[in-house]
This record gives sequence, structure tokens and C-alpha cells, in this order.
Amino acid sequence: MGAVVVLFSFLLFFLGGTLLVGLMAQRRGERSEGDYYLASQRVSPYALALSASASKLSGFMFAGFMGKSYVIGTGIIWFGLGLIVGSVLVYSLAVARIQFSNRGGWALSLGELITFQEGENRVWLRRFIGCISLFFLTIYAAAQLKAGGMALQVAIDQPLYIGILLGAAVILFYCWSGGIRASTWTDVLQTIFMLGSLLLLLVVAVIKEGGISELYEAFMATAPQGSEETALFPQNLSSVGGYFGVLLFFLGGFGFGCASIGQPHGVVRMMALQDSVAATRKFLATICIFETVFLTTAVLVGLSTRVVLQDAGDFHAELSLFLSAKELLPAMAVGFILAGVFSATLSSADSQIISCSSSLVRDLPEPPRASLALAKASTIAIVLLATAAALWLGGDIFSLVSFAATGLSASIGSLLVLRLFNLAIPEWGAILVSLAGGATVVLWHFSELRAYLNEGVPGLVAAFLVFLLIRAALAVHSARGEKQQKN
Repeated sequence: MGAVVVLFSFLLFFLGGTLLVGLMAQRRGERSEGDYYLASQRVSPYALALSASASKLSGFMFAGFMGKSYVIGTGIIWFGLGLIVGSVLVYSLAVARIQFSNRGGWALSLGELITFQEGENRVWLRRFIGCISLFFLTIYAAAQLKAGGMALQVAIDQPLYIGILLGAAVILFYCWSGGIRASTWTDVLQTIFMLGSLLLLLVVAVIKEGGISELYEAFMATAPQGSEETALFPQNLSSVGGYFGVLLFFLGGFGFGCASIGQPHGVVRMMALQDSVAATRKFLATICIFETVFLTTAVLVGLSTRVVLQDAGDFHAELSLFLSAKELLPAMAVGFILAGVFSATLSSADSQIISCSSSLVRDLPEPPRASLALAKASTIAIVLLATAAALWLGGDIFSLVSFAATGLSASIGSLLVLRLFNLAIPEWGAILVSLAGGATVVLWHFSELRAYLNEGVPGLVAAFLVFLLIRAALAVHSARGEKQQKN
């Protein structure tokens, strides 16, 4: 009976709201490719900011981040702090520049924004960016679908593939019908579910323990004898250990926060902004405040799961939030939490699928294709590909999302930084920069070095080192040419 109530509550809160918003977006659409990918730059900056946050945080927070919190304890505070600092830094430096660069909405994909400049069309670089986007974003979207499947698996005891297929079907409906407008509007609704579900769990956990101080004391008692899991400066966060290990862990979070610059599904929200200073300010204020509040709440909830589940026995750590909800809440409220978690996963997956679709249609062909029918067809293809990857991929959600996000940051984000700050480099040099960043992330991820530092910072450092080497080599070559002319 409890499972039936959970399912009814989930359908009421999630599917009802999502399908309604999807239909509204479809009616408002202008049936053009520009509207499908950028909503004709007519969406509120507040909605775009919440959508950008939801598409980035999502299933990573509810599964991966919560699982990490449960395992390592207070160390997650330093990762979360680094994530906030990195995100705020990127938004402050990039939003206005991206908005200015895409005045009039001429670029419909991140690849176009980077490669069409000063009358030059860098076809091979755009195609290279499109291929990288498809690779990393498909993994990213698959991780979100898998997180949603895990939530449904725990809440109503269904196989993992049921949740994955349900999530794919819902995404296919509103992304196919309304494009980025539907994705953005549903994201706004989903942020309400996301934050509301976390706050509900936190409040109930405090009430159950008898107050904030009692919950804090119970948390401090969860650490095994001699463990650092409840210390403010844990000494075992990295293989290096000590305070330097804490710094490396902070830098890992910082690198993940900086990864916002290379995530096409987030950058496209900035590209969709209206060309005005007021829109920029509203976007920045909304996204910085929301992410700070959301991440702070997520840290507190993640740490409280150690108290709620201390007698739960063995389980996969990334199920900690879902199991805590079942432990603390009545069935109707569990359905609300499930709606929040499922909403979170889809708010990322839908955005990533739309971005993959734009790469497929706008980045790979030459010239970029201008066809709404082809855009929708490519969306269907990407949904099927991401669903297959979700059913097949192993690994935990935290690692999959970290790998995809930092790979995008190092390979594409580095090129976007060069573009926004007018740091000129030949097309072949830009490809080398992107390749160096992406390859470093892949190699670092599958090596033992990951035990010391998350792959995000090394990937960015490698990309910019290659850029500096190329610029130095070009400067030397230019100087030699001038010298030969004088002689």
C-alpha cells in the first residue's frame, strides 16, 4: 500500500506539473530553429538562471554528492565550498561576455559561438567541438537518467531500467515539443521540487533528533574511533593527507565549479539572454544566490543522512538520500521527494540532450543545417543514445558526472575563454588546446593520480599550458620572419 501511495504522489507532483509545463511551452513556441534552441532570446533572465543551475546540479547532487557526503563526512564542506567559489567566479567573468558575443542570437550552438569570429569560419574546429560535445554530454545525460532510475528503484522497488525508460520518455515529450523553452520552464518548476525536497528532509531530521544541537551531537557520534569524518579539517581527504590534502579537495570542487564554463547546456542559457545590462544583473544575482543556498542545504542534508541511516546496514552510498526519505517521511511525502529527485535528474538530462541535438545539427554539417524537423529528429536520436548509455554504463554517479563536466570544461571551456578574452590562436592551435585539455582529463580520470586531485584543474592547466606554448612558438616564428626581412 505504501508503494502505491508513493507512486500516486510522485505522479501527482512530477508528471502532472512537467507535462502541463511542456504543453504550455509547446503552445508558446514559434516553430523555428532559433526558437527551438534559444527560445528567440525571450525567456526571463530569472528563469534562465534557475534553469542553468538546475541543469548543472541535479542528479549529481541528489545521488553523487549525497553519497560522497555520507562516506567522507565533513570533507564534503570543502568540496562544496570550492564548487561555489568556482561557479561564482565563472559566472562573474563569463555571463556578460557571452551575452555580448551572441547579440541577436546569431549562434545557436556553443561550437558556432566559438568558431565564427571576425569573418572567419573554422569548420574543422567546429566539427571537433561538436564531436567532443556529443561524447561527454551523452555520458553526462546518461548519468542523470541512471540517477533517476536509482531513485525510482528505491522508492517503489522497481528495476533500474524502469526509471531510466520513464525519464527518457518524459524528456522526449517536452524536449521534442518545446525545445529549450520547455526545458527552461520545466527546470524552474523542478528547482522548486529540488530545493523544497531538501528543506523538507532537513527540517524533519532536525525534528526527529529533537533540535539542531541534538542533530549536531548525533552527527559527531557517527565517526568511528580515531576517524576524521566529523573534523572541520579532515586529514584523510587526499592521498597526500594533512591540510594540503584539504586544499587539494577544495581545488577539486573549485575545478568542478569552473567546469560551468564548458558545459554547453549551461552556456546556452547565457546565450539565450536578452541583450541588456539589467538582464545580466538579474541572471547573475539569481544564479549565485540560488546555487549558494542550494549547495549549503545539500551539504547539511548529506551530513544528516549519516545520522538517519547509522543503523541501516550495508547499502550503496549514493542511495543515502532516497533511503533517508523512506526512513523519515510518510509515503505521500516520499513521493514528493522522489518527484524532486527525478525532477533534478531530468533538468540536467533534458538540457544536455538539447545541446547534443544542436551540436549534431549545427556543428557537424557545413554549412550548419537550418531545419526544425531535423533538430527534432536529432533530439530523438540523442535521447535513444543516452538511454542506451544509461542502461550500459557502470560506475557511480559522482565519477561519471565529474568526468563529463570536467572533460567539457578542459576541452571546450578553455576555447570559450580564449574566444571571450580575444586571445587569438590559429585553428590548428585551438584544436591542440582542446585536445590537450580533454585528453588530460581522460588520462587523469583513469590513473591513480585521481586519488590526489580531481581531474578538472589538471585538465584546464594542461589546456592553457599548450596555449602558452603555441603563442610563444608563434612569437618566436614571427620574430625570426621580421629579422629575415630586415636582413
